[in-house]
Amino acid sequence: MWVDVFRAAVVGGDVPYDRLVDRLRADHEVVTFGALADGSVDDYYRLREGDSTVTSRAALAAAISAGRDSFDLDHVTTDAGGQAVNAARQAAALGDDVLLAGHLDHPVFEFTFDVEAVSMGSPARVTVCLLDDDDVMFVEESTDLADWTVADLRAALSESLESFLERDALCCVNWASTPGLGEAMREMAARDPDGGVLCVDPGPLTVAGARDLLAVLRTLGDAYDVVLSVNEDEAARLGEAVGEPADEPTEASVLDAVRTAADGTSVVVHGEGAAVAATPAGRITVPALDVSRGPTETGAGDRFSGALARSLAADWDWALALAAGNACAAHYVSGRGTGTRSALPDHVETHRPP
Repeated sequence: MWVDVFRAAVVGGDVPYDRLVDRLRADHEVVTFGALADGSVDDYYRLREGDSTVTSRAALAAAISAGRDSFDLDHVTTDAGGQAVNAARQAAALGDDVLLAGHLDHPVFEFTFDVEAVSMGSPARVTVCLLDDDDVMFVEESTDLADWTVADLRAALSESLESFLERDALCCVNWASTPGLGEAMREMAARDPDGGVLCVDPGPLTVAGARDLLAVLRTLGDAYDVVLSVNEDEAARLGEAVGEPADEPTEASVLDAVRTAADGTSVVVHGEGAAVAATPAGRITVPALDVSRGPTETGAGDRFSGALARSLAADWDWALALAAGNACAAHYVSGRGTGTRSALPDHVETHRPP
């Protein structure tokens, strides 16, 4: 279990980013990292209306409202995706010992990245329409993922289930698309592993789904250091679920209510301007790096969660772990791909907040 040493908000960000650069350039202890249980084949497209590229959600909505009922798709690229996949790629890029248990039965996973992985079935298929303000995704769900249980995980693993559950860091993700994940997490808690950091990044939540998730998180606190990692939209759904709706979902009253409902779980919101954590020791805020948006932001939050989980498991303090998450997300958002331990220091020094 980690010890919290930051008990107030970090102002400005100079200290964590200075220390992050030093830590990334130093020798490091390898973290054992696990990720489960999704996977997707992501097809990226530009959306075209006649001879014009549709560049924003507003433009798309206006075209539909005006009666446009067909658009052309210009294929850009196809990549291995899924929240667990993205988190695993980030931990591997930081030099950790990674085991990914996902739904990876597709050739794209054989060539895209070098991570030890086991597959539990077919991935989802995701069409990503690239827009300047925020991508739009259309998902063809995987029936294998819809039917997934912890028994499938046990059968697929290259090590014992107990060893996997006791890795230094686990990213347990995509609650929204994995119906069996709640029962699997309850079984994880019942096994009472000697667990490390369990980072839960649920994906897009409904209010009802948020309530169910919080109930499950209450069972896990004795087995893991649980961290709930969400974006601002997901934080808003959690706030509604605990009776604290707010225009600003990172307000202290909202996050404290979510923490209480999850029996003291730490809550992290990775927003565009800053990462905000509500922890047993207090509230910590680390501003984001100052980067221009590249082709897509899809997958940046997953890389944040992967970096956050492995950093906390490596006994980095909260400010440093949030800075690492921000740096990895920003590297990806800027169009430079998954940030490696060697590439990130220069990126941080170039784009640190003013």
